[in-house]
Amino acid sequence: MDLSPVSRDSMRLPAPLRLLVGSFMIALLLNLLPWSGVALQMRPDFVLLILLYWSVTEPRSVGQGLGFLLGLLMDVADSALLGQHALVYVVVIFFVQLLRVRVLQQSLPAQALHVCAALILAQLIAVSLNLSLGREIPGVWIAFAPLAGAFLWPAISLILALPGLRLRSGQRIS
Repeated sequence: MDLSPVSRDSMRLPAPLRLLVGSFMIALLLNLLPWSGVALQMRPDFVLLILLYWSVTEPRSVGQGLGFLLGLLMDVADSALLGQHALVYVVVIFFVQLLRVRVLQQSLPAQALHVCAALILAQLIAVSLNLSLGREIPGVWIAFAPLAGAFLWPAISLILALPGLRLRSGQRIS
């Protein structure tokens, strides 16, 4: 009996390009909503969540290169230090790809814990970069952003894994 998740990957068709692009566009739009106050500090990084999902489930299509490009895009959109999001995304994707097989073997709640750890790492890198530039210490509410991202992980995983979304043009559900 072969229990490795890698053996199951070859049986599943890769996600269509429209699903990848659509999920990233929705994540970008959610990140660019006019959040303010406590909601801004508690908001999870939707682009990073989608990057984590696709780098775990589709490692041949989504990886550190796309994370770097989307990070630069988020730096420009957030008026952040150029390369801050890019560095965070690349480092977090690297660590998630190291644990990819382990994450795929876990249940959704256990995967959410792994994602929470990755999002905490992302927050630590971003806060340390901002503190090294002499910016002020962020509020306590920033600690809730990784928790919110981990809370959203099962929903994101279930929605993006729906068979109807993975159909290519001309295919039908049997």
